[in-house]
Amino acid sequence: MLPLLAVDTEAPAPTSDFFFHDGDIPAVFLGDSITEQRMYTTLVETYVLTRFPTWKISFRNAGWGGDTVWLTRRGDFNTGLQRDVLSLQPKSVTIDFGMNDARGGDGAYPKYIEYSTKLVEALKKAGARVALITASPEEKYEADAPAGSSYNLMLKKYSDGLKEIADKENVPFVDQLTPVIHFIEAGRKSGLLSKTVPLAGGKEKCLTNDGVHPNWGGHLIMATAILKGLRAPALVSSASLDAGTRSIIAAKGCAIEWQDAPNDVVQFKRTDEALPWPIDPECDLALKIPGFDPATALNRYELKVKGLKAASYKLTMDDHEIGTYSSADLANGVNLGFVRQGPIYDQGQKLLKAVVDKNNAYFNRWRNVQVYQVPEWLKANLDDIKAARTAEMARLDKVIADQEQTIELLRKPVPHVFKLEPVGK
Repeated sequence: MLPLLAVDTEAPAPTSDFFFHDGDIPAVFLGDSITEQRMYTTLVETYVLTRFPTWKISFRNAGWGGDTVWLTRRGDFNTGLQRDVLSLQPKSVTIDFGMNDARGGDGAYPKYIEYSTKLVEALKKAGARVALITASPEEKYEADAPAGSSYNLMLKKYSDGLKEIADKENVPFVDQLTPVIHFIEAGRKSGLLSKTVPLAGGKEKCLTNDGVHPNWGGHLIMATAILKGLRAPALVSSASLDAGTRSIIAAKGCAIEWQDAPNDVVQFKRTDEALPWPIDPECDLALKIPGFDPATALNRYELKVKGLKAASYKLTMDDHEIGTYSSADLANGVNLGFVRQGPIYDQGQKLLKAVVDKNNAYFNRWRNVQVYQVPEWLKANLDDIKAARTAEMARLDKVIADQEQTIELLRKPVPHVFKLEPVGK
């Protein structure tokens, strides 16, 4: 059963308040191995691409495993910042460090504050908008510790310091640490999530693969917290119809055209201005956690139909079955944002795959070609290596450009014919 429309006491954010903007070419995700996983970043990217399909926007992932805010894995701070971020001439940058930084405890805290500030100042000077995001938590099982990890208390200290920098620098601040801890604990309390540390190859139900690196479910919770913190709007589109009078009560973000049909059948064409948010099916575990409702918070693809005479109806989209609903549920409204079948779902999954492929190609271009360190024994052939590197980067640039053309096509909504037929007809 798809969720009914829920009462949302938080007013939707105006588009102008959203962190990402039309013209962000590119928007850059900067962080450590959790960013390098290309999962929460891909989910944020697919949200933006589908919610704003006319925007000119692109995304680049600059995550590096084991890194800290002082860019220790990139040679040095200035080299890493220039090569991996500033060279892209970013219009917006999200910064998500802390998991490795806080391993230094109280002793490393001043350095974390110093270099977080330096990053913000350098990026603002380069003309980029900046958002500061806290680290995600560990998922372990130590008694009386948040999400089972006392290390999360140190991460909280770093998070509080990051909030002070954001306030001082007047940039957006997103706390993902607190909501992810909350949903780990809610999942454990309900019995959905395991209370043991994830083991390699084990069957524990967890939100991380190893206590640190989230799986798709964990990344969905992260992406939801990040998007909400960046003031992403909840509504995809909404249609409210009266089957009795064949009239349109209200339509927001879509156009509705009634179509001829038998008296007991409701049929109309719906042309949306945006697509629902596509997510990986492996996020399903997170969607079962009590209280976690990204559909209401970020993916409201709404249909309300009053004046239906039968007790229940089968909903199809372009003759593909979507689900069966009572007339009462349809009158109150259903949210079709996370349906798992039909043409909109199929389009979204194709888009998700295209985004994953593009991001993998960019990672390959950046890490395996651009910054590849030539071993000493090959340096006698350095001119040949430089030529080969240049040619390979040009080839991958073409691959990425082609993939972004595919993405551009897949993010555009197309009209669909909706039909409601009485069950048993």
